[in-house]
Amino acid sequence: MEWIGVIGIIVGLVFFVIAALKGWNVLITSVVTAVIIAVTNGMGIADAMLGAKSSYVTGLASFVQKNLLIFVGAAILGEYIDKSGAAKSIAQAIVGKVGTKSPYLVLLAIAAVGAILTYAGISMFVAMFALIPLARPIFKECNIPWHLFCAAWSLAACSFTMAMIPGVPAIAWINAANGCGVSMTAAPILGIVGSIIAIVVSCIYIKFALKRAQAKGETYEITAADSEAAEQKETPSLFMSLLPLILLIVIIIAGSQLGVANVVYIGMIVAVVVSMIVFNKYIPSQRDTMGNGAKNALGPALFTSAAVGVGTVAAASVGFTVIYEAIFNMPGGTYVSAATMAAVLGGVMGSGSGAVGIIAQNFLEPYLATGCDPAALAKIIATAATIGGALPNSGAMFGMLAAMGLNHGNSYKHIAAISIGAGLCALIVMIVLANLGVA
Repeated sequence: MEWIGVIGIIVGLVFFVIAALKGWNVLITSVVTAVIIAVTNGMGIADAMLGAKSSYVTGLASFVQKNLLIFVGAAILGEYIDKSGAAKSIAQAIVGKVGTKSPYLVLLAIAAVGAILTYAGISMFVAMFALIPLARPIFKECNIPWHLFCAAWSLAACSFTMAMIPGVPAIAWINAANGCGVSMTAAPILGIVGSIIAIVVSCIYIKFALKRAQAKGETYEITAADSEAAEQKETPSLFMSLLPLILLIVIIIAGSQLGVANVVYIGMIVAVVVSMIVFNKYIPSQRDTMGNGAKNALGPALFTSAAVGVGTVAAASVGFTVIYEAIFNMPGGTYVSAATMAAVLGGVMGSGSGAVGIIAQNFLEPYLATGCDPAALAKIIATAATIGGALPNSGAMFGMLAAMGLNHGNSYKHIAAISIGAGLCALIVMIVLANLGVA
């Protein structure tokens, strides 16, 4: 029965991946996947789906309970940054410094803007929607092929700000840190070294991709999006635009050092309230801005939670026990095993944050019992999970590429090179340092 269960998990997850590639709704396919896993593992369908413990519903509900307010707060803040013109003001200031004569510096400038927003805890989707209308005219002026926006965006939002850099209020890192009982700024050396490696490797790749595109004679192609005249309106000053983000980052870092409970929520509330005040004259409606931000949070939160629900059923199955024991006992030590577990779960679930949620709820104790450094373990798990979550079956990939007007064929290579390739380079060094006792 154990090996039938393993096969059932594999079949279920393959179905989940194929359905995602075909564009099926995640809520529907997650339910079907959970049923397949339950049946092949001899689990009662009612208990597996609706039971009070380790069921699809409890996994989904638990993730929503712990993370919904983070999603909502980040999305509302992002809506203020977008609708007020603050994102445009920040980007114009950076581009004004680097100019438009060097396409490479322009790409790095766009990446820097995205990194600022995502480091502040803003949802990658919200930050991306704020940057796309700004980036298009810049790319057009510099004649940069539009698919390279995906490379800049991957560095900004799908790399070091996903979990590596200290203090980042990303869902994966928050869950890993809370699960291991460490602060948001834990394992600073691992985080800083990993971030530097990921940034350097990514910058090298972006330069290579740009030169390759130029050698092929690729240019910016006019699309329907360019026909839309940009709305001209007054935007907040650079200081005002950055103020809510600076406060959010400072509160999170200072609060973590002081051991303040729920510091992420405190930072989010302060940032949103300050945004309401300083951006009031730049937005058409406080009500609509907050309402649209809250709505923007529901889809990502619910879809990620549905994936966690599937993972909860899989984690409670006898088949997964076989998989878990194989990974837990693999050569290389605790950190290698934990990284492999996180990456595998991130890949099969199509969600790095969802994978960390499953690990935090079910598998941390055996790893912590080995005597490893909890801070290093949290950083490695969060980093590895987000790398696994960048595989092509990820729902986030489909959403991002569609919003950019791109597809897997012309742009996923950039995500793979930066999110996975550069991420793995950083992860390997982080594991080596952790084994040397450096965190």
